[in-house]
Amino acid sequence: MRREPRVAVGVAGTAVVGGRLLLVAEPALGLVALAGVGAALLLTPRPRRLVSGVLLVVGGATTVAVLAGAGDRSLLPGAALVAVAAGVAVARSGRWPQPRRGERERGAEPTDRDTWAALDRGEDPTA
Repeated sequence: MRREPRVAVGVAGTAVVGGRLLLVAEPALGLVALAGVGAALLLTPRPRRLVSGVLLVVGGATTVAVLAGAGDRSLLPGAALVAVAAGVAVARSGRWPQPRRGERERGAEPTDRDTWAALDRGEDPTA
């Protein structure tokens, strides 16, 4: 008769399966880091620092959990890299350039008359 391993949920993000402590959120670290980097590149400085701070906490907590014996040791370089990169982003992201929002040059905003004139000429004013 085969016995199923007992599963007990421990600290947030960990579980004990068959007497071994596992980090359940291992696959999620890569997705969280990817989403955080994408968001940090598109945000203004204050929200960018907030997102980078969250990544710093996630990467640091994962690094500590792996060092404490939870999860696979192969996760350690990635988690440490996320933590270090997020720490650099928190410290320096205020000096990064603002993201461009697709605005036009000043004074170049077309008027309704210009738009209708372009349509009369057969031009597409949205191109």
